[in-house]
Amino acid sequence: MPSGALGWFLLLVALPTLLVGLYYATCASDLYEAEARILVRGRPGAPASGGIASMIGSASGAMRPGAEEAQAVRAFVNSLDALSGLRQRLDLIAIWRPADADWISRLWYEEPQAEQLMKYYRRRVTVDYDLETGLVTLKALAYRPEDARAIATSLLEMSEDLVNRFTARTSEDTLRVGREEVAIAERRVVEARAALTAFREREQTLDPTAAVGSAVETIGRLEGALAQARTELQEKRAFMRADNPQIQVLNNRIAALSAQIVTERARRTSGNETLTQQLSGYERLTLEREFAERVYASAIASLEGARADAQRQQVFLMRVVEPNLPERSTFPKAFFNIMTLFVILTVFFAIGWLIMAGAREHAS
Repeated sequence: MPSGALGWFLLLVALPTLLVGLYYATCASDLYEAEARILVRGRPGAPASGGIASMIGSASGAMRPGAEEAQAVRAFVNSLDALSGLRQRLDLIAIWRPADADWISRLWYEEPQAEQLMKYYRRRVTVDYDLETGLVTLKALAYRPEDARAIATSLLEMSEDLVNRFTARTSEDTLRVGREEVAIAERRVVEARAALTAFREREQTLDPTAAVGSAVETIGRLEGALAQARTELQEKRAFMRADNPQIQVLNNRIAALSAQIVTERARRTSGNETLTQQLSGYERLTLEREFAERVYASAIASLEGARADAQRQQVFLMRVVEPNLPERSTFPKAFFNIMTLFVILTVFFAIGWLIMAGAREHAS
């Protein structure tokens, strides 16, 4: 390598690599990583939901129950809501800005804005979702092992609350319509029964059908007695004089029976409070009550079916791997970062030197 190139190499490659190496060797603080793995599962037989998640799931195979909820958990952990909830549980400023941490890797602001803290939060908390296994992997970094585990544990607890809210909301939405239909049908049954009771109290009869039957029977008996009286009158007229007292008694009986039959028929078929009208109103109210009771029974059956569907649609969060208490630091990866920087700077230096050499040759 020419002496000029060597100088530039030392300045542009070796010196930055040396400075970074000195930083890792003398200043860089250790970071501990706590890892947890969870699985969002649905009950067997639960219908797969649609949407973007179903299209993603169909691209990799059958849609897993709870896949949408698992991706929602991933989105929640990466959101400002999760950060706000975490700040209510833990003192994140003290955790990520300890006095003994180096000033480059720690949180720079004593009172950071939400966006500034969110940017740092996403560097220290990562969450990934595996479409093939359905596992959600959560990792949290902190300067102390117990802080890293506390962050991971708090995020898992908030994720469990989120999944439970999903389940409660799904069940409530599924059952709400069923309960409303049952309430409407129940009110209809109560109104139909109340109307039938009011009719019975107003008409002072429990069953107009029985009253009509009794009236028909009464008319039948009166007509039978009338026919018998007329027959007896015909027999006695054959051998008695017209002014015979028995003839007069029979005539009076026939007249009384005829008048009674006319009265009974009039009460049954004419007037404002006839048995026919009572029977028509009673049958209408009875039909309304029976129909309302059938609708109520159908609504109850639909509600039971909705409750069974809600049970099948429930999802729950399973902790496959609990947040661990790390015993040794995993970050920063000093040797890997130094070598990566050295290789990258070397490649860029080589490319730049070749371009400059080509330009000089072309100029000469």
